[in-house]
Amino acid sequence: MTDPAPGLLRPILGCVLCAALPLLAAETSCRTQRSVPPPPEGQSIVGGDDWLRPGNLRFGLAHPASFMPGSRIEPPPRTERRMPPQRQIDVDRMRVRDPADEVERSLRHLLDNRIDVDGMMVLRRGRVVLDYRRTGFDPASPRLLLEATHPVLAMMVVKASAEGLVDRSKGVDRVLPELGGNTGLGKLSLTRLLHGRTGLEWTPVERERWRQEAGWTPGGRLGVRAWLTARSPWPRKLEPGADLPSGPEGELLLWVAEKATRKPATGLLCELQSGIRAQDTAFWASDGQGTPLADGLALSLRDFAALGQGLLDVRARPGRRSLVPAWFVETVAGVGSSAHGLPALWRGLGEDGSWQYRFVHPGGAGRRTAILGAFGTSLYIDFDHATVVAIYATHPERTSPLLMASLRRSWEALVKTGDAREGY
Repeated sequence: MTDPAPGLLRPILGCVLCAALPLLAAETSCRTQRSVPPPPEGQSIVGGDDWLRPGNLRFGLAHPASFMPGSRIEPPPRTERRMPPQRQIDVDRMRVRDPADEVERSLRHLLDNRIDVDGMMVLRRGRVVLDYRRTGFDPASPRLLLEATHPVLAMMVVKASAEGLVDRSKGVDRVLPELGGNTGLGKLSLTRLLHGRTGLEWTPVERERWRQEAGWTPGGRLGVRAWLTARSPWPRKLEPGADLPSGPEGELLLWVAEKATRKPATGLLCELQSGIRAQDTAFWASDGQGTPLADGLALSLRDFAALGQGLLDVRARPGRRSLVPAWFVETVAGVGSSAHGLPALWRGLGEDGSWQYRFVHPGGAGRRTAILGAFGTSLYIDFDHATVVAIYATHPERTSPLLMASLRRSWEALVKTGDAREGY
């Protein structure tokens, strides 16, 4: 059979490409639907003013759409990858030293009594080796990440910078001209914002006002960005401290991500869902004006674990189009020159721990990193052992030395078990 004539080949290729375009669009498109919380029922035990208090956290974090407006984002349809079965970890047989008194106990004891785990998923080389849940926990239901959203936002901005969409050396007021004319912000670079070392000062009154304007508590009137725009001045410390990456400045990071990419938060999330091959619908809470919130991302446990696997894949196959540049993964996996010591509330992970780009290195040797959220929620990635540990928890304290130490002991025990089982 002879090759078709060149004049005939072009229309044939054109028809093939035209037929493929809808398929390519279907692979990257998400379905987004606005969500408004239902009106409160007369005898509801949990309401809009107390749904994030310690006694209500387990319900509140799992049902953000019941209390906050926002958007539901359904990821592109995916064919679930079928992996060969893997022998499951036995949390009752695995022994771990309890950091409370150094007595050896079962891993289940730490999960239930030190971390208050609601759901935990462990991946090893992409396979699920542990799917641990409290009764009633749904691993496919979106759950609020709160400040664990911030490292995800940092990833989005770093990717935009790598694509030439924004210069990380610029002042925040250059990226957000709505906040221009303020000397304090002009001296604050986007790099410092990414690292979470802005030195911005927020009084207790301002923090409470932020919670109100964001809609976490009742009483907001302006919306979070209008409130930020009206703030003047923006005081900063001479030497930025290592404060926890939570609070009003997280809203600046999300705002920068949207400005740099010229995409709404829902569009950025759709890209992330495509990149990690998400399986479940996500939710992004917004304020009363419809502005997405920096602490408002909710992912299922399965997709939270898939985020960790996505970062593993970046390091394994750096040449592919990926979530973030390969250099970023190498940076957060180790202790580099730009890393800083852990804030006091996180030092239970280890005195030699460090953090940069809002990712935490727990200390010691090895290529590993973690995203730390509130109340024990965390995502741990060990690159040397291709292991991901995704935890959703509702510890009564937002953070504590015992909670941090218990997380590290659990992470390392799970990796060590992999060593023994697979012969590293």
